[in-house]
Amino acid sequence: MLIKGLSMSMYGQISIIALVVWFGGCTPSPTISTSSTLSPLLLPPPSLISSDSKSITTKNNQYLDKEDEEVGVITGQKIVDLDRFAQNIDTYAGYYGEDQNSTYEIQKTFQYHYYRPWRYVAVPIGVKEASWPINAYNAGYGSNLKPIPKEWFLKMGEQSDFKSFGSISKPAIALRWMSVRVFPTQKPLYKNPTKPGNGYPFDMLQNNSVSFNEPLFLSHYSLDGSWAYVFSNNASGWVEASGISMITPEQSNLFQNKEKVFITEDGVALRDNQNKFVAYSRIGMVLPLSHENNTTVSALYIDGSGNTRETLIPKQSAHVGIQLINKNDLVKIGNQLLKNTYGWGEMYEERDCSSMIRDYMTPFGIWLPRNSAQQAKKGEIISFKDMNNTQKLMTIKEKGLPFETIIYKKGHVLLYVGTVDDTVLVMHNIWGIRTKDKMGIKGRVIVGRAVVSTLELGSEVENFDSENMLLNTIISMNIFTRTPSVLVQK
Repeated sequence: MLIKGLSMSMYGQISIIALVVWFGGCTPSPTISTSSTLSPLLLPPPSLISSDSKSITTKNNQYLDKEDEEVGVITGQKIVDLDRFAQNIDTYAGYYGEDQNSTYEIQKTFQYHYYRPWRYVAVPIGVKEASWPINAYNAGYGSNLKPIPKEWFLKMGEQSDFKSFGSISKPAIALRWMSVRVFPTQKPLYKNPTKPGNGYPFDMLQNNSVSFNEPLFLSHYSLDGSWAYVFSNNASGWVEASGISMITPEQSNLFQNKEKVFITEDGVALRDNQNKFVAYSRIGMVLPLSHENNTTVSALYIDGSGNTRETLIPKQSAHVGIQLINKNDLVKIGNQLLKNTYGWGEMYEERDCSSMIRDYMTPFGIWLPRNSAQQAKKGEIISFKDMNNTQKLMTIKEKGLPFETIIYKKGHVLLYVGTVDDTVLVMHNIWGIRTKDKMGIKGRVIVGRAVVSTLELGSEVENFDSENMLLNTIISMNIFTRTPSVLVQK
């Protein structure tokens, strides 16, 4: 069942035919029922998700769902938290953020993780792991909200051409921002458009995205050559073939050995020396430094012909080298991220819960996985097992470090930003608040953007589904800037 929770990548256990996949994340910690063990970044995408952890099977090419008789409605209501608490980071970073004094161990490993695809000498997973969608998807609805014929799925299997998996196995780079897709197509696949969390925007084929100049590893092309199956440092899937370029060993070494430019502003038009448009900036983007002056930073990139070029970046939109966490940058970057609308799997160049936190931390040289379940395993983990809600809040207040602590529920992550008037506040990008009326009909109050809220977000709305309140469903917190330690339980 696709997304039955508050935000992107709400994964649960899903059973389709003989394939069993666990999804954890505001995008993708799956493992597949095969003999090999996968690295978290290479596991299947967020597609088949359900924070309800309900099982879905296929029979006669149709999804079976115990709740199919229910028709959910999406409603709009005023949400008190968004009026009561300031929707800017100035308020929280100024009082609760800390200026970092020394480098964390996690910051020393950023480059290792970021350039991982360029160290591969062969595809890092087997063809069975990579081709799981071919068996997993054989029914659903298209952009016209009508059932998709089985022939289309067969065509997607042919186009994926997994007989050629690993036949190229060369380092590459993204020439522009692109969606990473489960099938080699931009066409959507919806579970059940009549139900909340099962239609728009929850396209089951949207896995992730890659940014301009991001390192990739190319496995092979689709049968018609228009799509490329690639590995990034956090996911794998299909991107448009026109959006990648092979790189040489010399370019790979040059880019890795150069000082890094970390982008700190979204949507700035980057241009080359001839003032020709190159790309839009994006928080979380990393480029190799060429040189800098008083007003601009010059960074390297690869163009469509495979040549190394330079692009100019305004100094106020980037910084050179890993920056220690500081209040000024927390405010500058965080306020921009709070302008984001919700983007399932980073569709339309927006962000979901896990990608927002990941991009927020990248300018500080902190690499986080792409999906929520894996983000929740970084650093010092504190379990909420057997705690009531009062104990959970006390633990967050006592142990949480503002802007360095993730709070986790299955399928959703939230960044702790401080305690105001004894109220725990979090920053997160969220699709909607669950409702359930007296007849058991489920719906959503749409939020659809990044917000600062309490863990009781939406408790005042009509027909609020209290069982699925954030505070009731969070299961752990983790301070990702600390060296990993054993699970702490009360």
